[in-house]
Amino acid sequence: MNTVAWPHDDLASLRSFYGEIHLGRDGMPSPEWESSALVTFPAPFPMVASWDTAIPIRKIRCHRLVQPSLQRIMNNLWKSYLTAEERETAGLNMFGGVYAFRRIAGAARLSCHAFGAAIDIDPGRNPLGKPWEFGMMPLGVVAVFEAEGWEWGGRWTHRPDCQHFQAARTTE
Repeated sequence: MNTVAWPHDDLASLRSFYGEIHLGRDGMPSPEWESSALVTFPAPFPMVASWDTAIPIRKIRCHRLVQPSLQRIMNNLWKSYLTAEERETAGLNMFGGVYAFRRIAGAARLSCHAFGAAIDIDPGRNPLGKPWEFGMMPLGVVAVFEAEGWEWGGRWTHRPDCQHFQAARTTE
């Protein structure tokens, strides 16, 4: 169970909690920042890249502060969806990404993904902007993330994002 109070999802709070992202001359995160802030852990079950299913995902790279929580989540999903068929039906095999230095789609500020504090699962069946309906993200998956204090983008009313889970909150 989560004992971390995740930060508010605004740039100042994210920087205060996760640290300032140090950029290199190319405007991208420096290798030094990445090596000090990010860690990897083995994916507990077979996953593929949602953008190219020929790419197996063997490791998950995230911020060191979310790693214990995200690893518990992934292990709990593995225990909850025991067979490959159950995981595929739930879309858990379709990895949409964790760490990606980028802005929020259509916005000027950095995404939680830029800090390695968000994960996308099964983006093909859970497109940005589409409200949740049966057949999209299973609510059992949502419950596992929410038990760790992660926020599900499927609850957002302004622009639902059912593929997205983040270790940051948009409400007080």
